[in-house]
Amino acid sequence: PRSPAVTIASEPISNTAALPTVQEVVANGRLTLAPLHVDIHVYSESPEDRFVFINMVKHNEGSRLAEGPLVEEITPDGVVLSMGGETFLLPRD
Repeated sequence: PRSPAVTIASEPISNTAALPTVQEVVANGRLTLAPLHVDIHVYSESPEDRFVFINMVKHNEGSRLAEGPLVEEITPDGVVLSMGGETFLLPRD
């Protein structure tokens, strides 16, 4: 008998609904950041195929923006960034 095919879905690292947005962390004074804008957002089930253009610069998971934040994860909702001990969402809209 053949073994059944097993599909393992990669679970997102973060629950983006629980994360504050970049606008929220800047508005409440926790971080000072230059404006960030998602120009192109490509999400794939395969992490190595994900990328974004933020402020017209291409980034992958693990890269650091010139503005300072680290790209933690590219999710269907946007980009999870971290900086100065804060983790926050840059929405794709």
